[in-house]
Amino acid sequence: MGGCAGRGPSHLLMTPQFHAFKTAERDGWSDRAAAYQDHTGLATLQIAPALLDAVGARPGLRALETACGTANIAAALAALGCDTVGVDFSDGMIDVARAQFPDLDLRVADAQDLPLDDSHFDIAICNMGLFHMTKPDTAVAEAARVLRQGGRFAWSQWTAPADSVLYGTLFDILKSDADMSRADPAPDAYVLSDPDHATEMMQVAGFCDIHVRRLPTTLIATGDDFFDFFMKFGVRVPLIVAAQDPDVQTILRTRINAAMAPWRTPAGWEVPMPSLVISGTVQ
Repeated sequence: MGGCAGRGPSHLLMTPQFHAFKTAERDGWSDRAAAYQDHTGLATLQIAPALLDAVGARPGLRALETACGTANIAAALAALGCDTVGVDFSDGMIDVARAQFPDLDLRVADAQDLPLDDSHFDIAICNMGLFHMTKPDTAVAEAARVLRQGGRFAWSQWTAPADSVLYGTLFDILKSDADMSRADPAPDAYVLSDPDHATEMMQVAGFCDIHVRRLPTTLIATGDDFFDFFMKFGVRVPLIVAAQDPDVQTILRTRINAAMAPWRTPAGWEVPMPSLVISGTVQ
């Protein structure tokens, strides 16, 4: 899949600045940083091997992880012998990452405006970060800018609700019972779930040899209440829930917990939520 295009600025997905959304995302992830490994990380870590494989991680390469969160992939890159930098726009995430991996080069920075030199890195990875951004195409263009010619970039994305038991179920319930207009305006979280759209965005940014791989990722939830677990898993859905009246929040809790009952396990829940890994080479 994918050919080559001239390297240059991206024009896709140029949305207005969602200032409230961006602030809520940054603050939300800072608030969840301490809980990340036991919640979101149980799903996103499943994608790490495919991302590392997609960029051909090996000793001696200069590597970058953007939207690194608690820096699990940055740590894996370093363990593989890469000279690694990790960046995230959330101070809280970087604080937790530095505590876990004190020897890593970890910095607070926005993937849409990287304070890094042109053509410096050999490989770059962004694990479940682009759809949290106001301008994901700009982040892809920035990745192309800081990679050398022939450098590889790989990123991941959840599949659309129509292809996801988890997100299909959640958004059916939210659209039925919640007032979605109460949440701050936000970019479409699933526009990047379209492989053709993702491929075009990569091509415009200057990538070629583009591949899209689908993974059978699973949400692994622990504890006694699925709703409580998921309110710590991400930021977007909790923002929608928090904007509702208390009686509606109670209805959402009841309906979401009931809908997830078929996926109950002795330890919690295992709910299908496939993901995509998109990768390409800087021309």
